[in-house]
Amino acid sequence: MKNFIKANYNIYPSKIFKNGNKYFFFSGNEKIFIIKLNKSNNINEKINISNRLYGLGIPVSTFLLNNKKEYVCKKDDYYIMLLKYNDITDNQIYLEDIYKYDKVFNDINKFNIIQYWEETIDSIEMELTEYNKEYPLLQQSIDYFIGLSENAIELLNHINYSNNSLGHLINIDEYNRENYSNPLNIIKTNKMYDISQYYKYHLYNNSINYDELYVILNNIKDTSDLIFFYASMLFQENYFNCVKEIILNKKKEEDLYRYINNIKNYKELLKYIKSILHNISLINDIEWLDK
Repeated sequence: MKNFIKANYNIYPSKIFKNGNKYFFFSGNEKIFIIKLNKSNNINEKINISNRLYGLGIPVSTFLLNNKKEYVCKKDDYYIMLLKYNDITDNQIYLEDIYKYDKVFNDINKFNIIQYWEETIDSIEMELTEYNKEYPLLQQSIDYFIGLSENAIELLNHINYSNNSLGHLINIDEYNRENYSNPLNIIKTNKMYDISQYYKYHLYNNSINYDELYVILNNIKDTSDLIFFYASMLFQENYFNCVKEIILNKKKEEDLYRYINNIKNYKELLKYIKSILHNISLINDIEWLDK
């Protein structure tokens, strides 16, 4: 790989590092990630997003041009891109970081969140039909989280919400600034999506600032945005991502305890948010939370 990078980019990495499934190297003081793709289609949108955000002064990571002035290199049966990390602050994500991505690019395709949620549930339910008594923790908890997801999907199906911002698809285990600034994780969605992800992360790290949450929700005037936020809080993609990795033998079933042991705290958070949004009938109609 070092020779490939030298030949195609005129960059001379002395060593390539691996952290999980990430490969990177340093060129001077710059950290550069090696991105491997099975196909190069649909990448132009991410390049466009990256360049435009960086031009607006947002320290998003940017793709490097190769010797042919192209962003993608063919290598064997896959493609290579180099992604330069431009953010030099600490690796934690703050609310002010989220607000920086409150941008509307009309030529970017919106992310169909309902379809994504439905396909997530359908794929897991299909996988679980192959199992009987395997994964007892999973079998005991899955119905609860699927029930929440059905509530979330139903809420969004009842409103016309706006795709008025850029958001990020990041799993809770990867919720850090490096992944947040990676344009491959950016989607066009509702502006409340990333705020919900922020609070779900803090829920599972026991660090929610309820006063801050109260102020944020009371400053949002658009009812559909608030319903979107609540629906997104109901959908626990981190649990489902964990389930997928358990089925693929990439995680142990005991990893589900992170979510199972937090069900009480999670329910209290949902009830707290519901109390703030009690004037919204669609949310108030979710009565099981009050039991």
